[in-house]
Amino acid sequence: MILGQYNIPTGISILGLFLSFSSIILSFKSHFEIAIVCFMYSGLCDYFDGYIARRLDLTAKDKEFGTQIDTLVDVVSFGVTPILFFLNDGLTELTDLLLFFIYLSATVIRLAHFSTHGMQTSNKVKYFSGVPVTYAALIFPVVYIFKDVLQEGIFISFIRITVCLMSLFFVIKTPIPKPSGIFYVIFPLLAVALSFYFLYIR
Repeated sequence: MILGQYNIPTGISILGLFLSFSSIILSFKSHFEIAIVCFMYSGLCDYFDGYIARRLDLTAKDKEFGTQIDTLVDVVSFGVTPILFFLNDGLTELTDLLLFFIYLSATVIRLAHFSTHGMQTSNKVKYFSGVPVTYAALIFPVVYIFKDVLQEGIFISFIRITVCLMSLFFVIKTPIPKPSGIFYVIFPLLAVALSFYFLYIR
């Protein structure tokens, strides 16, 4: 009686959407440190939903639905969320708006390409074509650390350059090896370390 296919990976995807939504709301209330932590963990949700899905005996309908909902959540989590975060943090000039539109367009193009072509394989190694949009959940928090050490004008320029580069890397045809093995430990540990910094040190 309810639309959709419901399983653990789908639940994790929805959890990631909830964390992204929370990040947006928190940034509107100027709770930027908590907002950026929520953003990071939305990235972890996206990282692990596929990992878990590959280890479950899912039906074809489950897999197809999971792929679609994952892509839609990614648009919100790694396209819309960082844009609203930076807008709420004061990057509201016309140049910023144009730059954010380019970033959002690159995000959508990158996701559409991945939905159409998937990953490539070379010498039994799987790789993405272009940088996955999920990497925004790691790169932007790391960049945001520099707000504490750079002058405001320099930091804003740093953000703009980062957004430009990420927009380019999303769509440029560069092979990026798919993280596996130890990275499923490294990324969560890095998220915990950054969370500790933003919540207790910053």
